[in-house]
Amino acid sequence: MSADESWRDAVVASIAGCTKLTETDAVDHVRRQIEAGAAPSHAGDLALAHAVGLGDAVAIRRFTDLVAGDITAAARAIDPTASFVDEIAQRTRVRLVVGDRDEPARIVKYRGAGPLRAWVGIAAQRLALNAKRDARPAGSATSDDVLADLVDREPDPEVRHLKERYRVEFREALVAALASLEDRARAVLRLRFVDGLELAHIGRLYRVHESTASRWIAAALADVARATREHLVSRLAITDDTADSVARMVHSQLDLSIARLLESRSQ
Repeated sequence: MSADESWRDAVVASIAGCTKLTETDAVDHVRRQIEAGAAPSHAGDLALAHAVGLGDAVAIRRFTDLVAGDITAAARAIDPTASFVDEIAQRTRVRLVVGDRDEPARIVKYRGAGPLRAWVGIAAQRLALNAKRDARPAGSATSDDVLADLVDREPDPEVRHLKERYRVEFREALVAALASLEDRARAVLRLRFVDGLELAHIGRLYRVHESTASRWIAAALADVARATREHLVSRLAITDDTADSVARMVHSQLDLSIARLLESRSQ
């Protein structure tokens, strides 16, 4: 190993255990980045980021552990509330590791000009600032507005009547059902129906097969439907026939209802 490539050891260490990136490919990638202006002292970070961009599970886990504290600190500097910090942490992981329908994972844009942890912290801070800037003014969008829109969209006259008649109860039941979900179930619903991620992307984020992600989402939807129906039936003095109609109401556009409520509560 020549003196000007003393960074090789850092590259090898950073991708140990990775299966989607060979040592030779990692070294070649880092060499090209250094020739383009990257700092040799960040060679290990460059190799790790490259492996993450390739979707290597070991690298993603290593990266997530490495930067978790930096993401949290960046979000807390903007808003220390737990819900905001959690939301920004999730958005940052999605943006950097998964990407979206319009562009690939942002981690591929890391060029080694500075430490990877600092680069991620800046990305998280920008997301946090944008979230605050883009937040709607108080009162501009309420859950009642969301449900009113869903009532107008309902094509079934009987279900539309129930939604209109029991709008407040329906909203309260949905909100309660969503709040009763475990954190992961609520998170995957937001990723699927608010962020619009494909099942394969959600699986990649959680390092599971997309079929597992699909089962998680189906189970979460079933839990929300069941809890919402039970809440409504327990609150309303209704006949068995009406209870059946309530069940239809709950299942009608359930994914859209969840998406709109999660979106409105995150802004």
